[in-house]
Amino acid sequence: MSDLENRNGGSDLPRPRRKTEVPVPPSVTGYRNNPIPVQRPSNEPPTAAFPRVREQHQDYSSDTEEYTIPNSAYTDYEEPPIYHEDDYNEFYDDTPPTNYQQRPSQQYQQRPSQQYQQRPPQQSQQRPRQSQQQRPRHPQQHSQRPQQRQSDDYIQQQPRRQKREAPPPRRRRRMGCLGRLIRSIIVLAVIIFAIYSAISLALINKLEKVPRGERLVTSGALHSNHTRSVLLIGTDSRDLNSERGRSDSMILLTINSRTGEVYLTSFMRDAWVEIPNYGGNKLNAAYSFGGAELLMDTIEQNYSVRIDDYLCVTFTGFANIIDALGGVKIEVTPEEAEEINNILKNEVNELMGDDPVSDLLEKGGELILNGKQALSYARIRYVGNADFERTSRQREVITQIMQNAKTKAVSAIPEMVSSAMPHFSTNMSTTELYLFSLRVPQMMIYDFRQQQIPADGTWTPVTIDGQSALQVDFAGNIAILNETVYASVKPSKEE
Repeated sequence: MSDLENRNGGSDLPRPRRKTEVPVPPSVTGYRNNPIPVQRPSNEPPTAAFPRVREQHQDYSSDTEEYTIPNSAYTDYEEPPIYHEDDYNEFYDDTPPTNYQQRPSQQYQQRPSQQYQQRPPQQSQQRPRQSQQQRPRHPQQHSQRPQQRQSDDYIQQQPRRQKREAPPPRRRRRMGCLGRLIRSIIVLAVIIFAIYSAISLALINKLEKVPRGERLVTSGALHSNHTRSVLLIGTDSRDLNSERGRSDSMILLTINSRTGEVYLTSFMRDAWVEIPNYGGNKLNAAYSFGGAELLMDTIEQNYSVRIDDYLCVTFTGFANIIDALGGVKIEVTPEEAEEINNILKNEVNELMGDDPVSDLLEKGGELILNGKQALSYARIRYVGNADFERTSRQREVITQIMQNAKTKAVSAIPEMVSSAMPHFSTNMSTTELYLFSLRVPQMMIYDFRQQQIPADGTWTPVTIDGQSALQVDFAGNIAILNETVYASVKPSKEE
């Protein structure tokens, strides 16, 4: 029989270790590694030396009945029972026991060890408390707030910082007379703008809008970011939808927002030009061949200017605008008065469907002409320097229309425009017309300037194919347009 069998009573299996029990002091509160006070047997004096605990594998016996737990060296830790130290408060010892050993896996979170001191029985009813400075904080507490009070039961933190009270609301100052006046002006301006916008949109919807066709792109055309050019076309047709007619007047309205000027540039109808896809002919023939789009392309190609849009008006619409304004003031010579009566009898009254002898003038002088009379005045051709003075009269009538519109009441403008809208056509969209109408009040304060193209000294009278025409120096006229209409610097008063 081997030594192992002798030790294990004849069995080859290893003999299990015997669990021993050791006395546990009543003051143990469930924390391992604390100093464990052990009560000595009652037959020994209280002042005797503290006996050492015997070896772990030896049986332990005592002549006193003690509460015991299994040796933790061989068993897993369980929650120890609660002991009342009031029953065992006679002896305390500061020396920790040496017979308890634990594996690392059996250790757990522990409170810091406390120092026990020997005290008289009458003062041992309660465990002495440690002050805040002696007791370290638990390692899991990470609060950074300052502590006001700390005890065994709770930690009282300082109260949160109270928010600053908001300052009392300021008293609104009472608006003075000037403030009320400014507010009234602003409200009135907003109301006027709203009314103007509503009227403009209503009138724009009555206007005949022609879809844009394909336009020729003229390289190097004169243009500026602060200018807008609209070609005004006057035609002798009764109805814009049924017949095209002839272009009796061609005036380029150019608004220069930088210089604050409005230029009225008349193009001579007898100028010999190259019409795209039609060859050489007079300028007014372009409208008969291809309408307003072809006329715009012809002017752009020959005079190298850019035209943004066009606005075409019949004779009836032209006369209605003047009647809505209450007429225009014109200085009429006796020769012009006689020619006005001839045009009224033979053309205008018949075009309007009126009596041929109605609205005739008795004499010349500074007169207020109505719509038909002003239209006849603008069509005078055989008095003075023929077509040159004719275009000058047309620009004079348009200038007087603009001047009267400045002084006219706002309530009269819708009636004026409404009476003329059925006789207008344009290629501008509703949005473009509305934006253009917003610039009309600003145009009223601009300076109006007039000129004719070709300018004096830049043309020569010729006869081509049996037609009297003007041979134009296009390079010279392009330079004049660049210096006047598209100038970026406003000319001085001396000029």
